[in-house]
Amino acid sequence: MLNATNSHTTGKANLLEMRSAFISLATHEFKTPISAISSSIELLETKMQRDELMLPFYERNLSRIKEEIDILKNMVDDILTTGSMVAGNPVTQPEVTDILPFARMIREQYFSQRADRRRLHITVSGRRRNISIDNTHLASIFTNLISNAFKYSSGPGPLLCLHYRKDQLCIKVKDNGIGIPEKDIRFLFTPFFRAGNAIHKEGTGLGLAIVKSFVKANGGQITVSSNEAGSVFTVTFPY
Repeated sequence: MLNATNSHTTGKANLLEMRSAFISLATHEFKTPISAISSSIELLETKMQRDELMLPFYERNLSRIKEEIDILKNMVDDILTTGSMVAGNPVTQPEVTDILPFARMIREQYFSQRADRRRLHITVSGRRRNISIDNTHLASIFTNLISNAFKYSSGPGPLLCLHYRKDQLCIKVKDNGIGIPEKDIRFLFTPFFRAGNAIHKEGTGLGLAIVKSFVKANGGQITVSSNEAGSVFTVTFPY
């Protein structure tokens, strides 16, 4: 009986490793043509601008192609990250980090030139303290939560609140969006799951699963609350 159990466990582990390896191989193969298409678009855009051939029609459609390429890149990256998660908890490389300048850097790098001109607002309370965290994971946590806050809301930009408590840092991402149906909240961090009122938006349903995995790997916790006025994602990390 013990041998059968061990054999079953070993077989399951091998299957997970094979699935992870296949996902990794497949997504890497996708990234090569995506990079080639992206480079060709950049060259075409530069050439047309130099030759003064960039009419509004071409500029509009090239911009649309670039946006779709970025969406595809993000989807492939999410799938690749999920493949590594299948094999176990993500490996962390923690660094002592000042969250406020890091958050401002994420805002400027990813959310400062939106077509709708909405901005991410950042508030701070409490005495600033550093935390030890994997910065690659932290960037993914911020970009996923903030992207969703923009994607599923309109009107004023979302709010990022940094509250330095006595024994932990509390990070809240608030939006005034469509909210999350109560029946869907408990499944929200499940890979490939999408809330019933979000299926008309692009996405893989992997972002929040990745966020939870990275938060947990760095010793944190994540919760969500939502109503008709919007959603609030709360992440806490010990100092």
